[in-house]
Amino acid sequence: MKALTDNSQPGSAGRRPGRPRGGQDNAARRERLLDIALSLFSRQGMAQTSLNAIAKEAGVTPAMLNYYFNSREQLLDAMIEERFLPLRSEIVAVFKAHPDDPVTALTQTVQTLARLAERHAWFAPLWMQEVIGEMSPLRAHLQARWGEEEHRATLALLIRWQQEGKLNPALAPELLFTTLLSLVLVPFSRMRNDERLASLSPETIVRHALAVTGAGMAG
Repeated sequence: MKALTDNSQPGSAGRRPGRPRGGQDNAARRERLLDIALSLFSRQGMAQTSLNAIAKEAGVTPAMLNYYFNSREQLLDAMIEERFLPLRSEIVAVFKAHPDDPVTALTQTVQTLARLAERHAWFAPLWMQEVIGEMSPLRAHLQARWGEEEHRATLALLIRWQQEGKLNPALAPELLFTTLLSLVLVPFSRMRNDERLASLSPETIVRHALAVTGAGMAG
């Protein structure tokens, strides 16, 4: 992997953490470090990946990594704000575009999840390892960032659809998104390491997920 090189010295004590001065070069290096951290986390898990391992993979010193992210907590915050939130925004946009058409909204959610998983190799394995798993620091950060209010609003929307006869009343609203996420992200996560699934295409995964859910979504 191409090393990151930087001969500059860490900023002054007044520098805002995680936002070093230095213009486009510093911004590009910071983005590269985030990409490397996400890649390592998705391959070997967060608990097994130290900040020193990230620095080594990037070809920088631990002090240089600290220049951009002075703690694991700050690195997680940056990952959520700059990587997870944009993906989430794409999914939320589907529902905003189809507030009264659950079948279209949920179908396009599956398609959007597959597109994101194909575009970002870290998304599916990191989600399956760290967000679904218990006691994950990433999961804790995500819950703290989004809170219960948005979760309750989503459940209320699904329940409204059911009450209006637009969504199958036998579906459990609490499980619906977990089901869709699993149908899409589990195959994407396993494709890299399970040769039995290596021949799967994103189109096949989407087609399969929609075939499984299609008959059960309509009211």
